[in-house]
Amino acid sequence: MFKKTLYALLFSTLSLMAIETGETLAQKIQTQLKMEKDEVYVINFFASWCKSCKKELPLVNKIHRNQISKVIGINVDKNKENGEAFVKELELTFPIIYDEEKTLVESFDPLGFPAIYYVKNNKVLHRIFGAVDDIDEQITADLKEIE
Repeated sequence: MFKKTLYALLFSTLSLMAIETGETLAQKIQTQLKMEKDEVYVINFFASWCKSCKKELPLVNKIHRNQISKVIGINVDKNKENGEAFVKELELTFPIIYDEEKTLVESFDPLGFPAIYYVKNNKVLHRIFGAVDDIDEQITADLKEIE
């Protein structure tokens, strides 16, 4: 019983630190992401060490290539060269921000990787943490519900 209570308290505390659905992004984040008004963006946090990211990123790239949504990738590798090599290996074509200083990942504070946020007019509409099979189909379905 004590472990369950402690876990629930810890998880709820962690949830309070992460950017939540419905929140408006801080001006600092808005400036870094440079998103156009009235466009839905898929913001994808990833790293080269994340096995699930390697599986999902080609599917997220498909969302970008098929112009289903604008995608911004945020690579959180400590070493930019590792991130660049990973992006090149996967042949990603969407814009990538290399968050070497960790300002974006610390601001969003995702609960796991990969982490996807849907954002429109600087407001978080939905979040997905962790691996999702057929993420491209999930994103497409989610975007249809949002619009």
